[in-house]
Amino acid sequence: MKQWRDKLSRSWQHSLGGATLAFALGLLAFLFWHELALWSYDLLFLFRGKAHVDDIVIAYMDDRSLDELRQAGITEWDPNQHAKLLDHLTDDGAKLVVFDILFTYPAPAEAKARFANAIRRNRKVAVVAGIDQQARPQIQTRGPILPWPELLDAGVHHGIAAVLSPPGATARQYHRGTEDEPSLPWMAAQLTGAEIARAPGARQPDTWLNYYGPALTIPYLSYCDVTKEIKGRFRDKIVFIGARPTTLKPYEEADLFRTPHRLWGGEYFAGVEIVATAYLNLLHNNGLVMVPRLTQLLLLACTGLFLGVALSQLRPWPAAAVALFCFLICLAAALQVGRQHFWFSWTIIAFVQLPCALTWSVGSRVVLLKFQKDVLARTLEETTKLVEATKATAHKQPAQMVPDHALVKRIGKGAYGEVWLARNAIGVYHAAKIVQRRGFPADEPYEREFRGIQKFMPVSRTHPGFVHILHVGRNDDERYFFCVMEAGDDQVTGQRIDPEKYSPKTLTTELELRGQITPGEALQLGLALTLALEHLHQNQLIHRDIKPSNIIYVNGAPKFADIGLVTDIRSAGRDVSFLGTEGYIAPEGPGSASADVYALGKVLYEAAMGRDRRLFPEVPTAVLEEPSEGLLRRLNEVISKACETAANERYQTAAEMHADLLALQSLVRQRSS
Repeated sequence: MKQWRDKLSRSWQHSLGGATLAFALGLLAFLFWHELALWSYDLLFLFRGKAHVDDIVIAYMDDRSLDELRQAGITEWDPNQHAKLLDHLTDDGAKLVVFDILFTYPAPAEAKARFANAIRRNRKVAVVAGIDQQARPQIQTRGPILPWPELLDAGVHHGIAAVLSPPGATARQYHRGTEDEPSLPWMAAQLTGAEIARAPGARQPDTWLNYYGPALTIPYLSYCDVTKEIKGRFRDKIVFIGARPTTLKPYEEADLFRTPHRLWGGEYFAGVEIVATAYLNLLHNNGLVMVPRLTQLLLLACTGLFLGVALSQLRPWPAAAVALFCFLICLAAALQVGRQHFWFSWTIIAFVQLPCALTWSVGSRVVLLKFQKDVLARTLEETTKLVEATKATAHKQPAQMVPDHALVKRIGKGAYGEVWLARNAIGVYHAAKIVQRRGFPADEPYEREFRGIQKFMPVSRTHPGFVHILHVGRNDDERYFFCVMEAGDDQVTGQRIDPEKYSPKTLTTELELRGQITPGEALQLGLALTLALEHLHQNQLIHRDIKPSNIIYVNGAPKFADIGLVTDIRSAGRDVSFLGTEGYIAPEGPGSASADVYALGKVLYEAAMGRDRRLFPEVPTAVLEEPSEGLLRRLNEVISKACETAANERYQTAAEMHADLLALQSLVRQRSS
């Protein structure tokens, strides 16, 4: 009898352990693994077909329309063409026309007036109002960027058009706008009398985008074909107009978004198709609603308890079969709830709690501790041997590439080469960069990298702000070249280099460690780098790849490094390749001294403000709270001028920027004395 009681006690201990583990991991995943929870939303669309859409039509400003209508570009579209198209839609009885276009670009007054007259004639036209990027969310002064005054005087309606996702992320929710400035889809819903918008004081609901299919599911045609359609084609239709080009000018941004369908190989959605989808969700009141968090937590507690107890009582194969059955039930429940326009974090149950409970069940019955230890020991031994063999192979190949130097440790690897910590014959440590032809798709970028070093080496030791290149070698038989440079400081010990612990100190590592540097340090950094940059420009060279990771410290002083993209300053009749790192490239592209200044401004922004360069010109609240003569605020003024979008409003030379920083330094010293 006691034996059975002990067995029953151990069984329930196993069950309680499985239930606790399944719930705990499910809770942690729900609270911290947000991307997995969002997959619950994304995967719903994998099991859906295309829905029939017959309420609206999209007119795409595509490449064919650009060519046929002879337009200069998407952001330079002639308002006369919009007026002509709008008059046609008005005559054809379109119910509403929505332009997913920000009408703030320069255009002739006559063209804007004609477009405004077409809007007056139609009376139901909505356009985009942008979000002011200069606003400061911390003090709630954010406002819209309104269209041309001529359109406002004509009675055009406007609304915010934006998705609630960071750049590159999946578009899942749409910007709801504010009470004073609603979203563009909500404005369209109000204008067409959608039932959800009829109640007095109605607000746009907090829903998730309910896609009706992959890209181009919503009926569409080219902008240039609108006036060619048969009479009555657009009667009682809502017509959305927006861009979908496949080729862009350097200063134009692709208005394309990743959606859940993109995960299965579908095309990107154009911005106007996202707007149209959000509008249809409002029109049919079928946007997806996330189940309340408390309800989901209770569900995770129940499923964790059930799965932990149920599977731990079964043998491995029956437990696996039950787990598969539970997975199918979970999927069916998610799809059924989705048909009611709700979604919940079912992937946490399916991909965290179920595998956890099953693993606990199988592990507690089948896998013996000794067997696990033996397997892990053998695996560790084999892995260690493999790693050692891999290291030996990796060190064997480049060891003979740099004469008179022993390659001690690889300290960096980029798109175009590897950087090694090398020791010469007398024991002095240098940095050796090895660039092999096999790492390039063609000869030209390989030769361009070599030309960059070739142009920079003669001036590298003429200024303390450049990393010194000590030797360059090339082997055309084996298709590689190398350069030997002074070694940067160790992150902790400076020039006292211990090869086993060596980690080069760059501005990137400093910002990763500290978040941001002090205003005084940022000022000194700017002074040093502007001097070095001006010296480079005086030698008729540009850097083209200024960013924190390319600024190293040697004996505590910052220096420009990674000079593979250095080239001659652009001149008449000579273009410069559009190369560099996204976020640091000036809007007009590289090739000028002013473009290098723009990149340096972004570097100082990240260093002083502790923000990603893509968030510029957003600043911390501390900057706004400083008095106008405060160091950080004055430094922000210099950074803002360096990062001006319009090249003619920016510092034209690094010397101009250096002069302003010197004046700021003098002001600081006067105050401290």
